[in-house]
Amino acid sequence: MKIAGIKDILIGGSKRTATVKRNILGSLAIKVVSILTSFLLVPMTLGYVSSEIYGVWLTISSILHWLTYMDVGVTHGLKNRLNECLARKDYEKGKSLVSTTYAIMFAMFVPLSVLLIVASPWINWCRILNVDSSNQEIIIKTMQVLFVFIALQMIVNVFVAVVAAYQKTALSSLFAVIGQICSLCIIGMMTLFVKPSLLNLAFAYSLMPILIVLIASVIYFKTTMKEVAPTFKSINTAYIKDLWGLGIMFFIIQVQMIVLYQATNILISHIAGPESVTQYNIAYKLLNIVVMVYTIILNPLWPAFTDAYTKKDYLWMNNMYKKMQKLYLLLCIMISVIVILSPFLIKLWVGDKVSVPFMLTLSIAVYTLIHCWDTLQVTLINGTGKVELQSYVILIGLLLHVPLSLFLGKYIGILGVVASMSIINIIYASFFTIQIRRILNNSAIGIWNK
Repeated sequence: MKIAGIKDILIGGSKRTATVKRNILGSLAIKVVSILTSFLLVPMTLGYVSSEIYGVWLTISSILHWLTYMDVGVTHGLKNRLNECLARKDYEKGKSLVSTTYAIMFAMFVPLSVLLIVASPWINWCRILNVDSSNQEIIIKTMQVLFVFIALQMIVNVFVAVVAAYQKTALSSLFAVIGQICSLCIIGMMTLFVKPSLLNLAFAYSLMPILIVLIASVIYFKTTMKEVAPTFKSINTAYIKDLWGLGIMFFIIQVQMIVLYQATNILISHIAGPESVTQYNIAYKLLNIVVMVYTIILNPLWPAFTDAYTKKDYLWMNNMYKKMQKLYLLLCIMISVIVILSPFLIKLWVGDKVSVPFMLTLSIAVYTLIHCWDTLQVTLINGTGKVELQSYVILIGLLLHVPLSLFLGKYIGILGVVASMSIINIIYASFFTIQIRRILNNSAIGIWNK
């Protein structure tokens, strides 16, 4: 009975539900390994290079991370469209979509990397990074190498979108973790045998994740995913408009996320000072432990809903939505417990080094709960591909967040920035809750169904 019960939890329900469960459990296990690897990478890296070089590397990494958004959401568009093809067993179109996406990425990022490599020597990187001018030459070389790696990463990562379309989200996360582990091993070897260098560090961090995905793509495209393996003759420019159109909408959503969430630290620092940024991040990271698990559970639902919506399986979608609402209630309880225990947990974590006001933690918790409800609706909507409304509504965040934060910040300080994010997410959640319910009731028309 015990074995049967465990088996039912792991693979019970429909084939689609079982796939979602396996992806959730696999993603949780992979996330644990990822966190441990990331934790070990910090002291290992600091054992290889100085804290200054490591700081330069972190800054460069954050700058280059913005380039990954230059795919204009095309891979998100591929994930949805390919999933639809797989649900209909239209492998010929699927092969064309994959081939065309690779061609788009190549056409976009190869010229971009060449342009950046040529322009790099003319940029005063030392001034931008606020380091001694003697480092200019090595930073230029490092940036040029990284521009090549960024282009390669964007091209090979098309395969990650293909894996997600096959509803194997845990597998797509596994590649990054294997890359991290390989980087950890290489840095460990370099600590013993190679002279400290920013350029060597860039190779260690950037090369292995690309190689892992490249090797995996060759293997899978020759075996379990050979029906959609890319070929030159399968490139079809007629699909560019479809991929680009859906991708642009996802790109607008990504830009909004950058403005709304990445600008928060800058706004807090401007309104209340850098110490308040530290307070905010400590409280946010404490609450984010639960949110991280919640997000891992939601991620497999995107491709699963694409499959279900393509097959018009409204019964499954409604049942899953009800289950996710129950999970959200559990999230509310867990967040509430953390808020109550937060004074003790924060003191245990950071000691007396930082004091986080209880009202700040409470306000972040309120925002977190609103945002998580919004994320549930958005994940399911993304799965259906009906994202036009979303691309319009999120403009509210793009236009409103900064002025609203500055206005509220005059009266309630740092709480004003958090309140701005809460207000904007309430607006989002209101629109998207209505939309997903109309979609699930098969009553969405007009903008609600685009």
